[in-house]
Amino acid sequence: MIRIAICDDDKQMTGELENIIGQCAEELTVKPEIDIFFDGKKLIEHIEKQQTEYDIIFLDIEMKQLNGMKTAQWIRERDRFILLVFVTSHSCYALEAYEVHPFQFLVKPLVERTVRKCFEQAYELIMADEQFYEFYSKKEYYRIFVQDIMYFESQKRIINIHMKDGTILKYYDTINNIENKLQETKAEFLRIHQSILVNSRYVFHKAFDHVELTDKKILTVSEDRRKELNAFYVKAAEKKLKEQ
Repeated sequence: MIRIAICDDDKQMTGELENIIGQCAEELTVKPEIDIFFDGKKLIEHIEKQQTEYDIIFLDIEMKQLNGMKTAQWIRERDRFILLVFVTSHSCYALEAYEVHPFQFLVKPLVERTVRKCFEQAYELIMADEQFYEFYSKKEYYRIFVQDIMYFESQKRIINIHMKDGTILKYYDTINNIENKLQETKAEFLRIHQSILVNSRYVFHKAFDHVELTDKKILTVSEDRRKELNAFYVKAAEKKLKEQ
C-alpha cells in the first residue's frame, strides 16, 4: 500500500488528480490510500492528530487559507524525506520552492501523461531495490546501503563514511575513486569540497558557502565548488519544469 495526500482548494482538480493516480496505481497493481484536503491547515491538523505518515503529498502552491509553500515548510520540519509534488499554475515558483526539496512540479491544467509519469517515478523511487556500496577495511569485507550513507570525508588517505545512524566507518581510498564508483548507482552525491562527497538525499538546506544536512550537521562548500553546486540545483529545478 502507498499513502497519498492531495491538498488543493479546487475540488475539480483534486478529483481529477485522484482519478488519474487511482488508475495508474491499479495498473501498477499497488493499492493506494488517498486522503483529500482543501487547504494546508486541514492537512497539517490531520497529520498532527492522526500521526499519519504519507509517502507522497500533492500540494497546490496557491491556496486561500494556508498556501502550499508554508504547508511544505511545516511538513519538511517534521519529515525530511517525504515526496512533495507541487501543483501550480505558474512555473515561477520553481527556485523558491527548492528549499523544501520538491520531488516534482505539475503545472495546471494537468496533463494526464505528465501526472502518470510523475506518479510512476515516485512509486519506483519508493519501491526501488536497495543499492550497496562495497569496500574492504583491515581485510574485512563491508557491504552497506548507499541510501544510508550521508557523506564521505577524506582525511589524507583515510576515508570516513558518515552513516545516517551516526556511526563512522573507516577505510583507505580516495575521494576521486569513490566518486567514480558511485556513478554506477542511482544515488546523487555532490562534491562540495575536495575532500567531501555528500549524498543529496540528506541535504536539507543549501546556502552560498555551506549545506545543512538532515541531522543539522553543517558542511562547508569550498569556494571552487560553489558555482558548480549552485548550477546543479538550478539545472535540477529547470529539469523538473521541462518534464511538464
